[in-house]
Amino acid sequence: EWSGFLSEGYELVNSEAPEAAFARAHQAVYGGAVEDRAFTALTDTRFYGLNYDIPSLCFGASGAAMHGFNEYVELDSLRQATKAMALFITEWCGVEKA
Repeated sequence: EWSGFLSEGYELVNSEAPEAAFARAHQAVYGGAVEDRAFTALTDTRFYGLNYDIPSLCFGASGAAMHGFNEYVELDSLRQATKAMALFITEWCGVEKA
């Protein structure tokens, strides 16, 4: 008897422009190309895309034991991820003088 979680799938489509902007930000921070990944896990991008029609990219810091009692994130990875996201937001959304 199945007792696991089932949910409707989600695929981000027509995302060439934001993916290219993020690729440039990633290249600037990490010095390499973004690795595309497809997986069967659930991320918040699914909720934004399916429930609110907000296209979303999934990216973050690295760590281990996600959602476990000993979960952690690597602080240097968090700093790099924050820089990449800030560069992406700056390019994608633009900036204004205060």
